[in-house]
Amino acid sequence: MRGNKGEWSELFTFFKLLAAGKLFSADENLNQTKSFVKIISIDRGDAGKVLNFKLCPGSSINIIDETSNKVVLSFSQSIAKDIANKLVTEIISKTGVSEGLKKTIQKLSITQVAEKSKSKGDISILIYDPEHGISSQQKFSIKSFLGSDPTLFNANKTTNIKYRIKDSSNNPITQAHLNEVNTIKTGHKYIKRIAKITALGYDIDFDTYEDDTFKLNLQVIDSDLPEIMAHIVLDKYVSKITRITDVIDKIKLDNPMNYDLSQGHKFYEYRIVNFLVEAALGMTSKAVWSGKYDVVGGIIIVKPDAEILCYHLIDFNKFKHYLKNASRLDNPSGTKMGYGSVYMDGNESFIKLNFQIKA
Repeated sequence: MRGNKGEWSELFTFFKLLAAGKLFSADENLNQTKSFVKIISIDRGDAGKVLNFKLCPGSSINIIDETSNKVVLSFSQSIAKDIANKLVTEIISKTGVSEGLKKTIQKLSITQVAEKSKSKGDISILIYDPEHGISSQQKFSIKSFLGSDPTLFNANKTTNIKYRIKDSSNNPITQAHLNEVNTIKTGHKYIKRIAKITALGYDIDFDTYEDDTFKLNLQVIDSDLPEIMAHIVLDKYVSKITRITDVIDKIKLDNPMNYDLSQGHKFYEYRIVNFLVEAALGMTSKAVWSGKYDVVGGIIIVKPDAEILCYHLIDFNKFKHYLKNASRLDNPSGTKMGYGSVYMDGNESFIKLNFQIKA
């Protein structure tokens, strides 16, 4: 059983929910509300089969093989609670999850930390909403703060944005200046490289996206979004502004799209928050985005103190408010993603920049 902290956090969430039997909602500031849903059962894919962990009367949990519909094993909620408590302690420890705890988990027909999936739905739960008297099977995405801050939107080479470098006469950067920029390799080198390009008298203008799929996915959300995101990413390396709330304030001042802001319309906030929502609910840079959400129920947040709360999509405004206030731009590895160096393409000069979003 191998996994990173995020994957182990998903398994912790699984056991914690089985032990608690309910999932509380969060308010806009990630504080628990009185609203909750009851957990009826949780489906878990493992080694090519699907097991249903069903909460039963008497604080017991039945593991049901969905193919045969037979009970494979039963264990108590107190065992689930004990495993959850041990997991959270060992996840945040330097040594990681112990072999002894792994063997305990394996005895419950769980052989994998996480099932590999392209979906953003990390856990599938049959819930009962006592307020509305409705039962439904819902997929939730899990974002855990037990390790580092979780990533809302992942970077890769397809998220590289290409910018053209030119002087006042529309000429490319000179070879000497190109070398001068690329030899900057000390801390915050990409910020320093952008500053050096500007100091040498060159303009940096958005050109295109390295990958058409990602660009078109952004256009599906809003036709102006590719240019808006390109402006935000470049400005991150200039102004060092990363928190999305501050990013929104800054781009309103810049107004790169020349929107009419005189009536107080939130053009930029609306588009940026919609991007965060789509990213949280299934959009990636690699696959064509159809607008079909992988996540139906909402997002489960594992707080640093191991408290588990949820934003249901029925509380959509709270969900959007949380994303806007919790998200920030982050720098992925330039070496892995292939960005951050000035280069020539024919008679023109360019630099690629990249980003990811933590929340």
